[in-house]
Amino acid sequence: MGFDVINYIATIYDDGTEIFTGTTLEGIGQSVVGVLRQPAETANRFVNVRSINTCQNELLQAFQKVTGREWLVRHSTTEAMKTEGRLRIEAGTGGWTLHIAVAQLLDPGMARNVVAGSRAESDADLLGVAEETPESIAQKVLRLKVPRALKGPDL
Repeated sequence: MGFDVINYIATIYDDGTEIFTGTTLEGIGQSVVGVLRQPAETANRFVNVRSINTCQNELLQAFQKVTGREWLVRHSTTEAMKTEGRLRIEAGTGGWTLHIAVAQLLDPGMARNVVAGSRAESDADLLGVAEETPESIAQKVLRLKVPRALKGPDL
């Protein structure tokens, strides 16, 4: 959502500082295993899973660091995404879900996608979910999507 890792282009919404919770696919798998291993502690309740709390600007810096190059940065707003999403819904065209999801996730000051403010407030330790950094996320994404974009022998 906003990062074109093939062409080194990032779209930053609003000021890029809205914090959100992320969980990697590996973290989701770890949480499922953790729930199965901790049935008494997780029975009949929601579990709060997180690999990272971050923002767009932190991810952009990480992608630039990991790729060793500056990225083209475009700017937009969550309000523009809401408007475009609504127009697409009214017109009966597809593609509106991404617009609404971005607005929901990154709407400034709303903290709609913060599962837990800190690792201690989450169930990550109970479930064995690894903590990630923006750099580790960028490395994993680039390994999966575009290995040719990576620079350096340690990646």
